Amino acid sequence: MLHNTPAFVLKTTNYSETSVIAKVYTRQWGLQSVMIKGVRSAKSRNKQNLLQPLSYVDISMYRNEKRQIQFAKELKPFKQWKDTPFNYEKTAITFFINEFLYKTIREEECDERMFDFIDESLTTLDESDRSLADFPIRFLVKATSVFGFRPLDNHSASKPFFNLQEGRFVSPVTEANPDSMLNTDTSLVLHQYLSSGDTLSAEVSPSKKQRDDLFLALLEYFKIHFNQLHDFKSHAILHDILR
Repeated sequence: MLHNTPAFVLKTTNYSETSVIAKVYTRQWGLQSVMIKGVRSAKSRNKQNLLQPLSYVDISMYRNEKRQIQFAKELKPFKQWKDTPFNYEKTAITFFINEFLYKTIREEECDERMFDFIDESLTTLDESDRSLADFPIRFLVKATSVFGFRPLDNHSASKPFFNLQEGRFVSPVTEANPDSMLNTDTSLVLHQYLSSGDTLSAEVSPSKKQRDDLFLALLEYFKIHFNQLHDFKSHAILHDILR
């Protein structure tokens, strides 16, 4: 049966001389693998520029639950980003978000909250006219809620250290592995983001060192839940671009 669904493109792999298999995240069915025939030919109606990382497309596909790979009939834009393709900072952040999502999303089932989070994140990024230096942090903090393991914000004078393994702030007197403890400065900045609520518009102004330290700490926090986050590559580019 032929279905239409909005979707975000996560990854494409060439298949034959003119076709590709695309990993897409759909609103109706979550993660799907879709064969798009002839997309690499010069006369293709499904142009390859619609298969850039995190392109927001409307895909018409024949779907059969018994097949691992679905077949697309047509691909067209659902929403086009106005500023992101022409802004090197936003483009770099998009590549980071794409790598993060590709390595963390594994569910082939409907999750409208996840889909809406991706939509909100990319739309906010595209429309933003404020500093983007801490956008990856704001994205990761909100992602903890969407994935279901948001840190407990119990920060206090008596519990100033964040424990990555436990997902909460703890006191100096603890039996936890010290390697899983953030220092008080990084812990305090994390608390500031958490206390701002689940928003991509958090008004926190950390220094570059605080941003770098917290960003790496959040990646470590996600690695505890997702082993496939090892060998993360795009964050190194962000370190150089986002000043």
